[in-house]
Amino acid sequence: VSMKAIVVYSSKTGRIQQIAQAMAQVLPQGTPCVPVDEMPSDFSNYDCVFMGFWIDENQADPKGQEALKKIANDHVAIFTTMYDDPYSDQASKHLRSAVELLKPGSGVVGTYITWTDKARYMYEPDAGEDLHLDEAQSFAKNTVSRLKGN
Repeated sequence: VSMKAIVVYSSKTGRIQQIAQAMAQVLPQGTPCVPVDEMPSDFSNYDCVFMGFWIDENQADPKGQEALKKIANDHVAIFTTMYDDPYSDQASKHLRSAVELLKPGSGVVGTYITWTDKARYMYEPDAGEDLHLDEAQSFAKNTVSRLKGN
């Protein structure tokens, strides 16, 4: 039985969109990849929801927050961009505040951070900017294989 996943994202500069699309490429064939404005109202028929947003003023961006509040699923994987050190206490707090917005009873099965230089954060990425898409894809693949119990 193949897993049914969906990738939902809120992107301002295009980084999160690129990361979301890269993840969708390695998820089961036919996995939708949609901006929050086009996300479904019900996630109960998905085995896993990948939700991406950018950190704005120490929390998920406003559109990301709105989307998180509407997501109810046992298996939510969170991915984000931020300019704080991904291993810092600050980063953990950003992720925690986002996770707490999910509908009660939702479960988080993974978190993934793409670090971005603070000077570039609010600008569109340069053509050569390394978004470590291969690492994002590994995160997506590993999340799904863990859920399958492989």
